[in-house]
This record gives sequence, C-alpha cells and structure tokens, in this order.
Amino acid sequence: MPNSVDTLEPNDRFVEAVNKLPITRGISYHSIIGDRGRGDTPNSSDGVVPYWSSHLAGAQSELIINSDHGAQYDPQAIREVERILKLNLSHSALRRSGQSTRASSPDRLKPL
Repeated sequence: MPNSVDTLEPNDRFVEAVNKLPITRGISYHSIIGDRGRGDTPNSSDGVVPYWSSHLAGAQSELIINSDHGAQYDPQAIREVERILKLNLSHSALRRSGQSTRASSPDRLKPL
C-alpha cells in the first residue's frame, strides 16, 4: 500500500495523473519558487524541486526568491502571499460592487 511519502517521487502514478489535469479556466494562480541563489533559471532548484517542476504556465505571477525548499518562511515570499491575498480581496470587492476586474491596473499583475 503506497503512502504519502511514496507520492513525492516524480514518476509516481498519482503525481503523473495529477500533472495531466488541467487547471480550471477562470481560476487564477500564482507561483512563488525558491532558488538557492544560483540565478540560472530554468536550470535552478530550491535544492529539492527543480524550477521546471515548480513553474506553472499561465500563472498570473511568478516570483523566484533566493531560498531553499523552505521558501514559505522567507520574508519576501510572505510579502508576496500578502500581495496576492490583497489583490484577490480587491477583486472580490469589485465583483460584489458589480465593477469589472478586467480593467488594467499597475497593481493587477506582476510580470513573469
């Protein structure tokens, strides 16, 4: 019987099946990716997961930070999560008020 550690392997059947599922249209997503400071994207890695495995085409934003696999503790990553949450909150407020969220805004997206 496989366990959760078994599914960490890139060639695990579950991982391969999930990777084939499309991301639902209309759902925005963002990436925060650790890089151990080598600055050689797309060949970089956080020491555990290579960039090519972390990168999601179509992401609203992608931030590569100088970090190992513990990027969630990095102050830059925490600020980025806060930025994304505030962005989503403002879009939610606009939708409730009946305004379009498609209007261009310098804060809307960070370039990839």
